[in-house]
Amino acid sequence: MSTRTIESRPALVNTARPAITKAIKKPLSIEVANPWRGRQTPSTAEEEHDLVSDLEVLCGDGAVDEFERRDVTVLITALRGGLTLDELLAQAPGARPHRLLAAHRELDGRRLLAEHAWRTIAIDPIPETFATFAPCAAELLPAVISHLSGYQHHAARLAHAIGDAAEQVNRTTRRVLVLERRLAESVRDPERARELGTLLYDVYGNGAWSLPTFLPPRVGTLVPLRLGALLGDEVTASRRAS
Repeated sequence: MSTRTIESRPALVNTARPAITKAIKKPLSIEVANPWRGRQTPSTAEEEHDLVSDLEVLCGDGAVDEFERRDVTVLITALRGGLTLDELLAQAPGARPHRLLAAHRELDGRRLLAEHAWRTIAIDPIPETFATFAPCAAELLPAVISHLSGYQHHAARLAHAIGDAAEQVNRTTRRVLVLERRLAESVRDPERARELGTLLYDVYGNGAWSLPTFLPPRVGTLVPLRLGALLGDEVTASRRAS
């Protein structure tokens, strides 16, 4: 399994109904922060897939099971800046491909588990299901789960609240994916791509990927809050993931 460390987990926000239109329509004022040279716009889903595929080819049959906090930082920063593997290795020659691949696999595996936990709650909105799966689902949707926890001792109210939250999550996620598609269609227009990239993510947490009802569909869309929740804050660099 994987060695992992992460920063302390931030406190949960007790709200589940953000206004995504504000994130989409806000004026461009902040650029996507990235210390490396490149286009400075986030990777699209296809580009992230290509980066992972290139890592897999480069790693071959070598062991891919350990990574550290710095490897997560390198990986996520590369995805934030839309770097190819060649561009990444040229600017970060100390980066180890097998550790980057291990970091992506661990993050995506944990993301999938949390996504499954949320979908299980949405399909079976009863107190028992919520109690079982809420801790895992909270790794991706902390504010939503915090909000729903207030209803967990009232079955009817909980079911209604979960249905409402599920609708909000689905609506938000669909609208954010529209932004991502527009970004993919704007790769030949750097200025437009940077505008869209900033709407998706900025270092102040104002981008659409940071919305509390956004369900991240891939590693590249994970913001610091969710990264910290997925990997935890108690694991040191000398331990492997369980």
